[in-house]
Amino acid sequence: MITESVLHHSLMSEARDHRPARSCLPRDIPRLPGIGDHLATARSLLLHRIDEAREAVEAVLAETPGSFPALPPVPREGEPVVGHAHFLIRTYLDPFMSAVFNGERSVRLPVSGKRLKKVTRRLHDAVEEFDVAHRPVADLAGRLAGEYPGLRATTYERTSAALLVLGAWDASHRSPRAVWAQSLLRSVERDGHIRLGLFVCPPVDFTRINGDRPELYLRDHMHGSVLSRLAGRLRDLFRGLEDARVEVDLRVIVGDTDEDDYLWYGVDAPPHLDRVALDARREALVGAVAAYLTEEVPGARGSHPRVFRGSSLTVQRLSALAPSTECRDVYASVLAAPFDHFEQRDIEAEKAIMRGLWEPGSYYQGLTEPDDTTLTGIVVRKFATYAMQGRLLREMEPDMVLVQTERPPLLRARMLNAGWDETGRRPLPTVDFFEAGEG
Repeated sequence: MITESVLHHSLMSEARDHRPARSCLPRDIPRLPGIGDHLATARSLLLHRIDEAREAVEAVLAETPGSFPALPPVPREGEPVVGHAHFLIRTYLDPFMSAVFNGERSVRLPVSGKRLKKVTRRLHDAVEEFDVAHRPVADLAGRLAGEYPGLRATTYERTSAALLVLGAWDASHRSPRAVWAQSLLRSVERDGHIRLGLFVCPPVDFTRINGDRPELYLRDHMHGSVLSRLAGRLRDLFRGLEDARVEVDLRVIVGDTDEDDYLWYGVDAPPHLDRVALDARREALVGAVAAYLTEEVPGARGSHPRVFRGSSLTVQRLSALAPSTECRDVYASVLAAPFDHFEQRDIEAEKAIMRGLWEPGSYYQGLTEPDDTTLTGIVVRKFATYAMQGRLLREMEPDMVLVQTERPPLLRARMLNAGWDETGRRPLPTVDFFEAGEG
């Protein structure tokens, strides 16, 4: 529990009075590309060297019972291994070496001196390699412990590993790292894992909108979807977290309300659209997204999940979530006074992006392209929709970090946080797929 910690009192006060908690944690966490892979490789080597050492120790103990302590079991999954390596060296390997290389009083053991030297040296080297790979995690954990004292050591360790992986993957470097740290610390201390969110655009084919069954515009598979174009780099993120031994609770939300929230206000929906059939397709899409994310695919290092491997995956459709009164008020507020939240250049930038969606082969192909005035109205409603959704995310999961896969990330951040811009609350923490300048 964290109820008596400084973290609880300093950070939970934010939830009570809407003031952001102060932090002196530097914005720039070291960017270490491949940190998860480096940690996994070093740990794998260390475990291999531990197995070698244990084999030699077991051979000696088999012929010298009672002379040394019983060999403890290999550390279980998730337990530290460096301490076990040091124990093997200190308790067995060094004394064995002293006994074998002791001049006239040397003794003969079942394992040769040459093998003992090799095993000991290789285990020493593996410990050093692991220490080098792990040092950034340990250093950051120490900084977090100084900034937010009173939590479990494993909380600082896991949070630091997560911060380093997220920081290396994040392309925009926009979200303050202290905001990440606070959200992750709370989640790890409470549940043992971090919480990430991901919006998924539903796969569509609007060329079918004027057919006999217009609800078929919502496709029932993810191949060729927007998600499919993002899958490789998303996999890099989740593999990095796996390699760093960071457990993830991933909440995926299928954003299937865009038409009702803003598009149909400027583009006529088909009068014979079967809403019941469309809702059934939306529900079926939830299973399709979950299957696509976790589907095992072949790779150079063997099969791997297309995007996510983990025990905690939740996929929901936005159309099945009931927004709170506060969320609906946010939508109405932005709709009534968009320039209280956004600038004209924001609206023009989004209009330019949306015009591109009507180009041949793009997302809205098959729909009638609206005129400029109508498009402006659609964009204002889109801004209101994102502001409502950002508020909804924070209400659902206050400690979630959003994996933000839309461009441009700076504008999307303003859209998602508009629902909080008069409350003094901290922004929604995000890690961004695209660089800040990518539009």
